[in-house]
Amino acid sequence: MSTDTSNPNRVILRGLPAVLACIELHPKSLREIHASPKCVPSLSSHIIPLEALGVKLHTSSASDMSYIAGTDCDDVCAITMRPEPGHVRVSDFAEWREAHETVVIADHISRPADLAAIARSMAAFGLKRLLLSSGTENLAFNSDTWTLAQGAMEHVRVMRAAALGGLLKLVKEKCCVVALTGKIGRKIDLGTPVRVPGRHIALLISGNELDPDLQPRIEHTYRFPGLVNNLPLSLAEAAPIAIAWIASTPQPREDGFLARKRARHTKSPEIKPPSE
Repeated sequence: MSTDTSNPNRVILRGLPAVLACIELHPKSLREIHASPKCVPSLSSHIIPLEALGVKLHTSSASDMSYIAGTDCDDVCAITMRPEPGHVRVSDFAEWREAHETVVIADHISRPADLAAIARSMAAFGLKRLLLSSGTENLAFNSDTWTLAQGAMEHVRVMRAAALGGLLKLVKEKCCVVALTGKIGRKIDLGTPVRVPGRHIALLISGNELDPDLQPRIEHTYRFPGLVNNLPLSLAEAAPIAIAWIASTPQPREDGFLARKRARHTKSPEIKPPSE
């Protein structure tokens, strides 16, 4: 049983989906796996590869796993050590624009369930870049976030975005920032995707009132989906809808409209073969 609780990058996964995703995508982060007798068969095919990495699979009781996890756990848990998320740079936004990658920014989100819902939605729609503002980055090492995400956190690349207002000012020409908030903004038209020719999209999801310093950096602000004055959706319910909507935005073709137009004008006429 592990007693190393001093490492700030120590994240404990609970539940089979989270543990299996870690084994598949980031096995080098694993340190120990503890499973109940009923869950061991589900992990048996991974035993030899894990032992080659120095990771042992222990058959443990529910009380032992609950002690390790610090909360109720009766199926499987894993101790992992995660690297510090890197700081995002302006050059990263240029690379993401070239690759037509949509970025999700989690700003002032404090509930693990909310960040987990964002990660699950990103994984479902193929988005990979998740930036955490200074008010959210502590959730990067919250075990509840990783457990509730059910493996989705393994699919996204987490980075830190310190001084978010200044960063968005520097990337304004490369990126169109669309914000989703709880109370202010226009209604989302789910049938009409956002169109931003020449730039890529960053979806900023705010856990509270939109920071006044960020408002000048945001081009479009939308409120959580639903009718005004009706029972509002929670952030965890609204985020999947917004991410699905953003993910439906058509991606520009690599050759570009002007390049295709020039190609049509310079293309020589086809020479028909002589008839027999």
